[in-house]
Amino acid sequence: MRKDTMSFTRWTACAALVATLAASPAQAQNEQSKYYVAGGDGVTVRNVRDDAGIPVGKFGPGTVLAVHETMGEWTQVEPAGGLTCWVFGAYLKETETTGRYTVTGNGVNMRPMASTGSKSFPMMQKLYVGDVVRIVSRNDPSVAFEKDWIQIRTPMNVHGWARTSAITQAPDQAQADATWTGTWAEINEAMGAAKNEETTEDQPVEADQGTEGELVRARRMMNESPPRYAEAKAIFSSLLETAPKGSPVAVAAKNGMIQADAYASIEELQRKLEKERADREQRESERLAELERRNSEDTPLRGRYDARGWVEARPNPSGGMSWYLRFGGKESCLIECSSGRYDLSMYEGYEVGVAGRVSGEVGAGKLSCDLRSIEVLSGRSKR
Repeated sequence: MRKDTMSFTRWTACAALVATLAASPAQAQNEQSKYYVAGGDGVTVRNVRDDAGIPVGKFGPGTVLAVHETMGEWTQVEPAGGLTCWVFGAYLKETETTGRYTVTGNGVNMRPMASTGSKSFPMMQKLYVGDVVRIVSRNDPSVAFEKDWIQIRTPMNVHGWARTSAITQAPDQAQADATWTGTWAEINEAMGAAKNEETTEDQPVEADQGTEGELVRARRMMNESPPRYAEAKAIFSSLLETAPKGSPVAVAAKNGMIQADAYASIEELQRKLEKERADREQRESERLAELERRNSEDTPLRGRYDARGWVEARPNPSGGMSWYLRFGGKESCLIECSSGRYDLSMYEGYEVGVAGRVSGEVGAGKLSCDLRSIEVLSGRSKR
């Protein structure tokens, strides 16, 4: 539990940067295989890449999922038919089709809970003017619709996070594609019909016209998978050149360019951190494997020592002496005794076996051992 909490805290700290700019767009699509299916126990999709995240969908075995990004133990997925999130009613407008609503604002958050609290961190993608969503339920029907939280099924291109171990590659990619795209085609056809039925004069059609439509189009480009940052920036730049200085369009275009650069930097940082984490895990795995080998009954250490070798002295940068073990012609370990129990100068030229707290990386001169015990194996100087 403590590990999960710490992980979520670290994620939240990083997410705070993203939140100041708006939600980050989707990561690049998995290049090896687009479609996966839920495993035998089904799969839970969450709003963030952590077990402490809030579920936004639970799907049974065999459910087809489009994969957009895999980052270690977590994979960014999109089920056909969407996820279940909450939107504030003030940003939704009823259509003539029961259960279908249009979005009246730009950059509207979709949250896993009917709350703006810190636990209800929004999905990475957002809604824009003209989007059509399906209503699932209301949080409190006793209050006015525009003041209530409304539960919706998310539209296409909204992704959540699932445990990588809970999904497997679809054996037949063509069949999986037909299932996934076919489901969305039926839904989008119904959603499109709902949009066409909107004929009232106060319908917010500006999203598809003029500069506002261009702003929305650029924002959506940053939400695509993979994101089209360069094209979005080109649109923002064009609007910034033509819009009056200080106008709402100019301000929005300038902010859009800043966001596009920030999103790209954040994604690059995520990838770098993920690689560093994988490298650390690999080094730790190698270190543990080496220690296990040294403790094996089939080695001269016989499970008694953490390191073995001839004791050598060497001046260090601080002006004192450092002590090393050399075994098999290679430097095997830096040794020290923080407790002061042993005077290492007395063991120079002797072959010893040591036990203690080992740290560092596997490799010549990179392991160190803070001695708990030392045993002379041979009094014959290696020279």
